[in-house]
Amino acid sequence: MAEFGDLKPYQLHYLIGVAEQGSVRQAAQSLGISVAAVSKGLRELEDTVGLALLLRQARGVTLTEAGRLLLAHARMITAEMDAALRELGSLRAQRITTLSVGITPWIAQTLLPTTITRFSAQHPEVRLVLHETLGRTYAALRDGELDMAIGLAPPPEVASEFQVRPLFSYSQAVICRVGHPLANVHSLNDLREAGWTVSHAIDQFDPPFHEFFQQNYSLTRDSRALPPPLHITRSTIVGLHVVENSDLLSVVPWPFLEAMRTRYKITAIPLREITPERQTSFIVRRNTPCNGAISQFLEAFLATVRDAANTQDELWLRLSRTIDLIHPEI
Repeated sequence: MAEFGDLKPYQLHYLIGVAEQGSVRQAAQSLGISVAAVSKGLRELEDTVGLALLLRQARGVTLTEAGRLLLAHARMITAEMDAALRELGSLRAQRITTLSVGITPWIAQTLLPTTITRFSAQHPEVRLVLHETLGRTYAALRDGELDMAIGLAPPPEVASEFQVRPLFSYSQAVICRVGHPLANVHSLNDLREAGWTVSHAIDQFDPPFHEFFQQNYSLTRDSRALPPPLHITRSTIVGLHVVENSDLLSVVPWPFLEAMRTRYKITAIPLREITPERQTSFIVRRNTPCNGAISQFLEAFLATVRDAANTQDELWLRLSRTIDLIHPEI
């Protein structure tokens, strides 16, 4: 039986290269080595695990089920190795290191600026690379593009790939521009002919939004007529600008609405339906040590939350009406 120590880092790089390039030859070119070396390394890897990893065909190669499984782990392993080498290199040369953080929009618009100021004052050697994180799949975190995220809790089907620490729970709001003709309706059913701009696909919504969008906006619904427009906007600022200046509606976290309603002419539609509770969580890859810059950033964020709650500033008072701390000791 293969042992973890039998796997060679270069073999994992070869597997990733072939998966990304679609052929051994192109993988060898991208890696700057010979085709023979890549082929030999992959054969050794298959011998080590005792399973076929590639289906070799005239038009290229595809991964078997075992290959896809190992590929997911190979990406995590190489990402962790790269992160370790970067940190070690920074210690050795006393250079600036980087920490890539995914941030959900409502945190970015509220608690993030103070967190950055606090973190940078304490750790000037760390350069932050910040990403707006939308949705719940966290492919960038899983593949090593991100080191950590503060955002929606991942769904059960991918939760095992991550370590998750719940921080806040909150409800969602349906928003429209001030003066919208549907601004005072009370049922989702009254919105079935409206157009929408949302931040992720229908299948990522929870009830009752999932059923509402599936029934009225899905391209596979049982109707010959085209559904009303439903656009996906992968930028919250763009989405808010569109809502403010059109008749499109959107779904946003209540704390995000509280943070943005003083800057944009938007309002919540007073629906009777109970919107689903969602969680904002601290998320890292499974088996990632929560130390170094990752733990330091989380500590700075939690300190910012504590300070905001203790000082009762105006923004925090607005936010506190829309969120619940899952761990009061924060």
